Amino acid sequence: MFRISDNSRNSHSTARPLSTLHRPEHRTRARWGRCGLCLFALVFLLIGCTPGRFNQGSDGWSPPAAIDGAVYVGTKQGEIKALIDSGFDGFTVQWTFPSGGDSNESIEGVYNTPLVSNNLVYASGIDGVIYAIDRATGQLRWKQPRGLAEEERPSLVAGPALDTRSNTVFVGSEDGKLYAYDADNGDERWSFRTGDKIWSTPVVKDGVVYFGSHDKNVYAVSVDDGEELWHFATGGVVAGRPLLFKDLVIVGSFDKKLYALEAKTGFKRWEFEGKNWFWAGAVADIRTIFAPSMDGNVYALDGVGNLLWKHNVSKGSAIVSAPVVLTKGLVVAAENGRIVLLNTSPADMGPQRVISSLSLRDTEIRAPLSATGESVFVGAQDSTVRRIQMKASQVQMWCFDTEENGPCETP
Repeated sequence: MFRISDNSRNSHSTARPLSTLHRPEHRTRARWGRCGLCLFALVFLLIGCTPGRFNQGSDGWSPPAAIDGAVYVGTKQGEIKALIDSGFDGFTVQWTFPSGGDSNESIEGVYNTPLVSNNLVYASGIDGVIYAIDRATGQLRWKQPRGLAEEERPSLVAGPALDTRSNTVFVGSEDGKLYAYDADNGDERWSFRTGDKIWSTPVVKDGVVYFGSHDKNVYAVSVDDGEELWHFATGGVVAGRPLLFKDLVIVGSFDKKLYALEAKTGFKRWEFEGKNWFWAGAVADIRTIFAPSMDGNVYALDGVGNLLWKHNVSKGSAIVSAPVVLTKGLVVAAENGRIVLLNTSPADMGPQRVISSLSLRDTEIRAPLSATGESVFVGAQDSTVRRIQMKASQVQMWCFDTEENGPCETP
């Protein structure tokens, strides 16, 4: 049986105190290049370990990030594009990185959502580089790592995270390290090594950065110096972005379980088991946690882990894309292109749970969703990004074809 990773850490069900932690011994293993992501999914598909038809391409997931009337997209053509969003009047391409005349840059594609700060857009590329791009002009401000040949750079699957207090950007790499960079100039401040590759986009709060690893652990690391505060061992790969919910860290694992850990100590408060992997990160409103699963269900849980309801978005289709919460409800996209707006009431609603739905034909959705107001931005595998208004019926406001660099030919 193909193994996701070798985990040299002890298998424990609760976090160990900091004084008893041991760092894993160095182990040699083959480095996955750009084709590693494809091989990973293909092997699991062949042995029946992945649900449905899920597979990964090597050119990214077209993730959009919407903020302040602009949309930033990591395209499958290996570019970052900035769009001025005019609602029903469409969009205008503001800039493209790299520009047509810059042959020295090649992102190759992006898997996770670009991070937008006041002045910069940060994007992690399949080429193994994190780019900091001027938000107004699209010019490169800095990139990391520096001085490594392309064949020496492991791919970046995880998205970046920013801590404004320390002015630090964090990103996990397939080399098993979490890197901390100065947000303004890209100087490396520290790195933290785990036992395997990192696909989990980190999240930061109160001086602590939380993330998962293919070594099956969830980590809490000090923002200031990269010292490990605690780790918690699950039974499978932790690939999704953790959710901070009140005093808990909510994280899903490929062992089919969702874990609630105390943010300060890593102690397990509760766990919930689904029918397949929890890949996409969970989201929440003020009272409910919504956890999408590769079994096609969204599970709604209260703060102590009780199941309030579950809803199968599209029978037979996994959920890889992280959902978003709007005032009107929860928006979830299945891999097969079906998008639903769900009522978030804790009451048993049956089929009435669905407020509206829309199916995108002949494409798949894997990128995390992004939202502004009552609209959702959807990046799809057919090289399109759509703005969809979420009401009693879903209305497409515009569609951008990243390959043609203009409006989609068909709605």
